[in-house]
Amino acid sequence: MDAVDRNILAILQEDGRITATELAQRVQLGVSATGERLRQLQASGVIRRFTAIVDPVEVGRPIETLVDVRVGPSGTKPWPEFDQIIASFPAVIDAVHTTGRFDTQLRVATKDVAELDELLARIKGELGAEETNTRLVLRTIDGFPRAPL
Repeated sequence: MDAVDRNILAILQEDGRITATELAQRVQLGVSATGERLRQLQASGVIRRFTAIVDPVEVGRPIETLVDVRVGPSGTKPWPEFDQIIASFPAVIDAVHTTGRFDTQLRVATKDVAELDELLARIKGELGAEETNTRLVLRTIDGFPRAPL
């Protein structure tokens, strides 16, 4: 990857719907050369997918929380099964396995506190979580999340 590829990625992170012509103009390449670089970035796995960022408030899920989950030593589920169950919860919008006291951190968007309470009960019941720690997200800092460049 060179400076032009990094520039393409930065522009796409700002506006993933930019036209090929506009992108080519901004990186000062021809449309075909820009298109070829884009194809190479996708084929190599640098660009994994194109997606839309949805505002949770606008879709009726204004309560955002970070939920740390610690599975007990009896660890009810193997990790692949644990991951599948987490993925089946519509309120979970991001999930990572972590080091430290907790095994997993979830970013959750719910319509209200009752839905959050129900989700926490399911995490403890279905996943056998021994402990959870939940923090309310007050706001996301402008410019985040962002991808590494």
